[in-house]
Order: sequence, then C-alpha cells, then structure tokens
Amino acid sequence: MKYTFGAFRSTTVELINRQQRVEYEVLNGNASEREIRAALGNVGRSQYQCFYTGFYSERKPAIKRLEKAIQELEKQVDDMKFALKVTKKKRWAKVTSKDNKQ
Repeated sequence: MKYTFGAFRSTTVELINRQQRVEYEVLNGNASEREIRAALGNVGRSQYQCFYTGFYSERKPAIKRLEKAIQELEKQVDDMKFALKVTKKKRWAKVTSKDNKQ
C-alpha cells in the first residue's frame, strides 16, 4: 500500500505487511520509522482524540480508535449496500399485518 502524509513536505512510503513484520520503503521525502508509525496510527483522527506519537508502547489508544472507526464505517457500508439494493428495485409492495385488518 502506498501512503502519503505531510502537508508541506509530503512523504510517500510504500508499506508491505509481511507475515512476521511490516516492510516500508520511503519513495519520496524523508521520514523515520517512528514518524511513519505515527502518521498511520493517526489516520482519521479528529482534533480532540488521543494523538499517537509512533512509539510502540503508546499504540493501544490508536488501535482502539481505529477499530471503533472501522466498525462504524462497516455499519455505514452495510446500510448503504442495503439502500442500494432496495433502490434498484422497481416494484415495491406494502405489507399489512393480519392484526391491522378489519
């Protein structure tokens, strides 16, 4: 996966998730492993959420935040897939329950 971060001096890195480790190559710009970890750990972070510095020992809040964001986005994607399916259908039918019939 290629990832670009930084506003003024952007850095582009290529990340490969191997079985035992993550390999990274800096394609453009300048960054250390800690800076790359921090940039990835802070993806999608709002202004008031915990900042991840990139140190291994401080990664738990970033992991929890990312997992929660993924769960919320997966729910949104499921809702959108359902909405797309029903929107494509031409025929809709109103169903009344037997209790409401008089």
